[in-house]
Amino acid sequence: MFKGVESGKRLTDAAFREAKDQLRLDLVDLQQRCRASAEFPIIVVVAGVQGAGGIDTLNLLNTWMDPRWIQTHAFDSPSDEERDRPLFWRYWRSLPEAGAIGLYMDGWYGDAWAARAQNKTTPAAFAADLKRIAAFEQTLAADGALIVKLWLHLGKAAQKSKADTHKVDPIFGFRSSDAAWPQPAGYDAFTNAAAQSIRATSTDVAPWHLIDAADDNARRIAVLTTLRDAMKSHRKAWHKKAKATAKVLKHDRKADKKQKPARSKRDALARVDLTKTMSDEAYAKAFRTRQAKLYDLQKAARAAGLSTVIAFEGWDAAGKGGALRRLTYALSARNYSVVPISAPTDEELAHHYLWRFWRHLCRAGHMTLFDRSWYGRVLVERVEHLIPEEAWKRAYSEINDFEAQLAAHDTVVLKFWLHIDADEQLKRFKDREKTSYKNWKITEDDWRNRSKHAAYELAVNDMFAATSPKTAPWHLIPANHKHIARIMIFDIVVKALEAALVGRAKLRNKLT
Repeated sequence: MFKGVESGKRLTDAAFREAKDQLRLDLVDLQQRCRASAEFPIIVVVAGVQGAGGIDTLNLLNTWMDPRWIQTHAFDSPSDEERDRPLFWRYWRSLPEAGAIGLYMDGWYGDAWAARAQNKTTPAAFAADLKRIAAFEQTLAADGALIVKLWLHLGKAAQKSKADTHKVDPIFGFRSSDAAWPQPAGYDAFTNAAAQSIRATSTDVAPWHLIDAADDNARRIAVLTTLRDAMKSHRKAWHKKAKATAKVLKHDRKADKKQKPARSKRDALARVDLTKTMSDEAYAKAFRTRQAKLYDLQKAARAAGLSTVIAFEGWDAAGKGGALRRLTYALSARNYSVVPISAPTDEELAHHYLWRFWRHLCRAGHMTLFDRSWYGRVLVERVEHLIPEEAWKRAYSEINDFEAQLAAHDTVVLKFWLHIDADEQLKRFKDREKTSYKNWKITEDDWRNRSKHAAYELAVNDMFAATSPKTAPWHLIPANHKHIARIMIFDIVVKALEAALVGRAKLRNKLT
C-alpha cells in the first residue's frame, strides 16, 4: 500500500515560498467563512510513522489559521474518569462544534493500532475495533461533518535518515523524539496495522489521504492543499444538500396539514392494558418494600462498578416526572444524576444530536436518569418535520449503536414509555390548569402536541419496532393509574439490577 506513496518528490524553499502565501490566504478565508456560517464541524486526523512531521503539521495548521477556532487533541492512556465510561465517550465530548476545527493526533485510531502492532489483540478484535471506528465516522459524516484523515508516510530508510538528521537539527531535533507522538512498535508491525486500518476505514465520507513526508516542504504543501480542497468541496456540497433539504421540509410541513398519518401496522400502544388499578394501602406497602430493595441494589451496583442509564419517555402528563421522583426517593443522591431534556441549546444544536447525551454519561457504579432522551430525534423532530425523513430513519441505527456501546460497557440500559389514553391526558391537562402549583407544567406546546396525537402515535410505534434489542428493550408502562405505573417501574429496575449483578458475579467466578 505505502510503496506508491514514496515518490521521493522534493520542493525547494523558493518553490515553497511561492505556493504558501496563496494557500494560507485560501485556508484563512475558508476558515472564517465556515466559522461565520457555523454550518458543519471540520475534523482533521493527523497520523503517521514517527518522524514524519506530525507535530510540525499540527503546529503549522494552528499557525496558518486562527487558533482561537481550532482545538488540538492528543489522547493518552485513558484516565480513571475515561475508563469508567465507554471508550468513545472521550472522543464524543471532544468533538468541535459547527464552524470550528478539531485537530486529532492519531484520532481514535491510536489505541487500536498500538494494541495490534504489539500483538496485544487478536485479528478479530482489531477488525471489530475498525468497524466501530468506521461506524463512528459514518455517524458524524451523515450529520454533515467534514472528516479529513492524513497519513504522513516515511519508508523505513527515509525514517532512519530523518531520525539521523533531526538528532543534530537544533530546530526539529526535539520533535523527532517527542513522547507525545510515539511509535508503539517496530516499523513493520506498526505500518502493517496502519495499512489494514486504512483499507478498512477509508470511505467516501471519511477517506484517508496518504502523503509522502520525506521532504518537509512537499509534505506541508500537500497537507495544506488537501485540507483546502476538502473544505472547498465539502462546503459546496453542504450548501447544495441544505437547499434541497429545506425544500423537502417545507413541502412536508404543507402536506402535513392536508393529510392524516396512516396507522401503524405494529400498534404496540393498542396492546397496553390501561385498566389496572391499585389501592392506596397496597401502593404504600409495595412502595416501601421496593424502595428498600432498590436502595440495597444501588449500593451493590456502586461497589461492583455497574452503571445504569434510564430513559423516561411518554405522553405529556403521563407522569414521567412523578415516577422519576419516586424512583430517586430510593437512591443515594451521591450516586445518581437526573438530566432533564428540553429543546437543545445553541451549543447543543452546533453538535451532533447524540453529543449532549454522551457528555452526560455517569461514571462506573452510578445511575443517570434522563427525563426525555435521545428519542426526541425520532419523535419530535420527525413529527414536526425539523429533519428530513432520511435523517430520522438513520437515527434508529445510530441510537441502537449508542445503546449497544453502553450495554457493552457494563451498563444497564432501561427505557420506559409511560402510556395514557386521550381522555386521561385531557383530564390531567385541565387539572394542571386549575391547580396553582401545577400551572407551570401545562404549556401551549402540550395542547399543540395533543392535536398531533395520531402522528406521534405512528412515530412511537415505529420507534418501538426499530429500537428494542435484547440489550435495551422498551418497557411499555400503563400509566392511567399512577400507582400501577410507579410500582411496575420499580419492579423492572430491581429485576434488571439483580440480573446484571448475578451475571457479573458468575463471570467473575468463571475467570477466577
